[in-house]
Amino acid sequence: MSLTDNVKFLISLAGDFTLFVFETLCSGRFLWRRRGLFLKQCELIGVSSLWIILAAAVFLGGVLGFQLYVSLHRFGAEGLIGGTVGVSLFRELAPVMSAIMVTGRAGAAMAAEISSMRVSEQVDALEVMAIDPIEFLVSPRVSAGVLVMPLLAVLFTGVASVSASIISCGVMGLQYSVYWNQYWTRVDAVDMLHCLAKSAVFGLVLTWVGCFCGFRAQGGAKAVGQATRNTVVATCLAILFSDYLLTSVIPLGFKTLKVM
Repeated sequence: MSLTDNVKFLISLAGDFTLFVFETLCSGRFLWRRRGLFLKQCELIGVSSLWIILAAAVFLGGVLGFQLYVSLHRFGAEGLIGGTVGVSLFRELAPVMSAIMVTGRAGAAMAAEISSMRVSEQVDALEVMAIDPIEFLVSPRVSAGVLVMPLLAVLFTGVASVSASIISCGVMGLQYSVYWNQYWTRVDAVDMLHCLAKSAVFGLVLTWVGCFCGFRAQGGAKAVGQATRNTVVATCLAILFSDYLLTSVIPLGFKTLKVM
């Protein structure tokens, strides 16, 4: 395609997504009558993702504990490991990593499910039965993602923090009291705000993008694979972009930050 065609396609895509988001927000007022679907999606997005979140948190925390000890020990500053782990997990690593893990599992799954319903004309059947497909398929998923992702991010942070303490203290020799004292000295309410706000936005992003890609699927079985692929790629990029925007907006809040 030419440059003009690419620009037209991007503008059309942005317009379609904007209308899709608007329709989802409008259908949110009917969420209570779809509360059964909402709870089911909370289980599919949250509970079913626990094992992958726990595994990723254990490994990432262990790597953080080892690498930070090796790096800071050269300067005699290994006592700062606890605070460094806590701030980095709450602010960036836990929300971003948990969102990417859920995207690879739940985001791709919802895109595949909705796209298969689209190509098999099940979505059209819902419209024939006077059932709003946005209200029935999208709104419960989006609401569940916003609710569940902060909980998964907090769980990721806790498990990764414990894993980092086990490696840096139990294996490398740092005292547990030094680690946890520095941890709670450096972590404050603004760090927790970063974690909760970012993970909620990421939950919104991954469910919206997954459902949107599923609804746009056209064709046969190939369209299902394309929708799944587009969901994973677009969601990961959107998560990183929104993370940059949120980091710029949310205040830093370091307790010991001083302007020289």
